[in-house]
Amino acid sequence: MSRTSLTEASRSKSRATLSSGSWDLGSDIDPDARMTVREANNKTVQALINGRDEASVPAGFDPDHADGDTGNAYGFSQCTWWAYVRRHQLGLPAGSHMGNGADWADTARRLGYWVDNTPRVGDVICFARGQYGSDPFYGHVGIVENVGADGSVTTSECGSVCNGKPFSRTFTAEQAAQLQFIHY
Repeated sequence: MSRTSLTEASRSKSRATLSSGSWDLGSDIDPDARMTVREANNKTVQALINGRDEASVPAGFDPDHADGDTGNAYGFSQCTWWAYVRRHQLGLPAGSHMGNGADWADTARRLGYWVDNTPRVGDVICFARGQYGSDPFYGHVGIVENVGADGSVTTSECGSVCNGKPFSRTFTAEQAAQLQFIHY
């Protein structure tokens, strides 16, 4: 390593003109799109809103909304119990009193979660009462484990008869479009 003398580093010393690179008044730099990082208390959510989901986060979305989490209040092996457990394994928020599976999307919206019909890995997949074999009174929830290139969705789910052992199903893109997904 060599040191630069004070004379060479002086601001008053004349410098050679740069001969490579260019920039003019018409150049488009657009610093907002590439230099802004959205903050979030949950670092997993922060990584998602600044990465995978950056172009689709709804305007005005608050990533630090109330999550309703006071601990797992769901009955062991219920679908809601599994959704809560798996979301925490993934570092994503999940509320403690979201209701029955069919109630989760509406409860999540009221708390400020981002909910829509576009599946992403880690989302809570919400089934209306009786939809795709869900309970006709309680509905159902699960977790999106994979979204295929064809738009199909593979889940992990649980239920009272599963003794805490999750199972998996795959839904076509057409079926998935009929469901609601809680992102974060």
